[in-house]
Amino acid sequence: MTMGEDNTNGPGLRRWRPLLAPLFAAAAVATGLAAVLAPRQEIGWFAYAPLSNQTFTSDTIVLMDSGTRTGYLLIAVGLLTLAFWLGYRLGLRRTARE
Repeated sequence: MTMGEDNTNGPGLRRWRPLLAPLFAAAAVATGLAAVLAPRQEIGWFAYAPLSNQTFTSDTIVLMDSGTRTGYLLIAVGLLTLAFWLGYRLGLRRTARE
C-alpha cells in the first residue's frame, strides 16, 4: 500500500458488489407489486347513447392509474435485471471452467 492510499472498506465492499444487482432488482419487483396491489378507489362510468334511448354501462373497461403503470414498469425492470444478472453469472461460471 502506498502513502495516502486508504483501502479499509475494500474487502467488505468487494464481497457485496456481486449481490447489488439482484438486491436492487428484488427491491424493484417488491415495490412494483406493492404499487400494483395497493387498494384503488373504484370509478363509476356510464355513457348516454342518444340514438338508442338506453344508458350504456360496461364492466369490461379497465382504467389504469399512473401508480399501477409505474408498478408494472418496476416489475418488468426488476425481472429483466434479474434475468440479465443470472445470465451474466452463468456465463462467468462457464468461462471459468473452460
